[in-house]
Amino acid sequence: MNVETLATLLNLLSAARRCTRAQAGTVYQQEADGLRFLVTQNDELARTVGHAGSAELLTRTPLPWTERSIAAYVAVKRTTLNISDAYAIPLDKPYSFNPRIDRTTGFRTTSMLVVPLQCPIDGVLQLINATDESGEIVTFSRDAEVAVLELLSPESEPLRTAYRQA
Repeated sequence: MNVETLATLLNLLSAARRCTRAQAGTVYQQEADGLRFLVTQNDELARTVGHAGSAELLTRTPLPWTERSIAAYVAVKRTTLNISDAYAIPLDKPYSFNPRIDRTTGFRTTSMLVVPLQCPIDGVLQLINATDESGEIVTFSRDAEVAVLELLSPESEPLRTAYRQA
């Protein structure tokens, strides 16, 4: 992966977090054996263990395709999921939330917006914990979802640049 692609992904993640007021986010890349963490941002963990420490905690373990993870489901089905409470996903859903990273980091995932990526990589953009004006965790609004989808559309400026580089 080249530096320009990583910079584009970091910028996309930052922009998506800003427009949704998400506390955290991750970009995964699809690989033969599963999803690999490429870029991650988490304000809460950065405050407690620093940016490098939070990236190390979060990127340690790849997500195998065999896991019924939310990100793997989005990658395979190429569909967007907007989840209001990761811990309350019904058991009959074809995906589930694995609290392993929350237990490891002490961070608490609540709301999630998970979107497939096609450019500049095949993968998934995952946003965690939308917040309102007072900083309370809320569900990602439909407007926030639309804003992220527009940001990730091939017509958006960051992705037009990425397409030209690909």
